[in-house]
Amino acid sequence: MSTFQQTLKSEIIRLARREIKQQATPLMSGIKKLKSATAALKAEIATLQKAKTVSPVWPAPVISDEDVKTARISGALIKRLRTRHGLSRNEFGKLLGVTGFAVIAWETNECKPKADRRKALIALRKMGKRVSPPVSRTRFCVN
Repeated sequence: MSTFQQTLKSEIIRLARREIKQQATPLMSGIKKLKSATAALKAEIATLQKAKTVSPVWPAPVISDEDVKTARISGALIKRLRTRHGLSRNEFGKLLGVTGFAVIAWETNECKPKADRRKALIALRKMGKRVSPPVSRTRFCVN
């Protein structure tokens, strides 16, 4: 190749690179902005998912300690409460903050609920079906 051809070829390459760089620079800055926006949205999604997993607390009627001591809670009563509110054992357990297996043990009189759960059961007994808390993402809290 002659010197003229080499010079012409190198000049064409240089101009092509310059043109490509001029076209690509705005695109690259746009990509950076989109990546930062995507990262911000992902962070927001993560915080929303954390907030979703935290179950809101449903307020219950005030129950005194004397009510807890004098209340008679049997397995049949627990089963009646659960069926009156139309809940499965798992849903009922989720509402009270225990597992479905604990509810089974309570209903079959294998064990008795602890004091804080007894309060929640007494509060549920005082509530009607219409005012029972939604189970989907709720935990029942008794003060």
